[in-house]
Amino acid sequence: MNHQTDADATEAYEVELDSVDADSPSVAVIRTVAALTDTPLDSLDYIGETVDPDALDAILASGDDGGCRVTFRYEGYVVEVVGTERLRLRPAAHRSVDAARD
Repeated sequence: MNHQTDADATEAYEVELDSVDADSPSVAVIRTVAALTDTPLDSLDYIGETVDPDALDAILASGDDGGCRVTFRYEGYVVEVVGTERLRLRPAAHRSVDAARD
């Protein structure tokens, strides 16, 4: 897991999806958030309350590796899944998802 800091001093975390022990992007999100927050998997909110995990996996599987991006909030993070390659997380900190993309 790479730890990055952007110009606003907002902590950002980037993970290569194939480095996460998960069989789908939605499971990779859950496992990465659990690792970042040191929270047991069964203590996290159900990801389906935020985004449909089956739809997320299907959308990302149908696009090319870098062409599809999905951004949403989960467990206090703005999560951006980039194709089947990368996962980026930033603390949400009251910013809108659109503002986090800028």
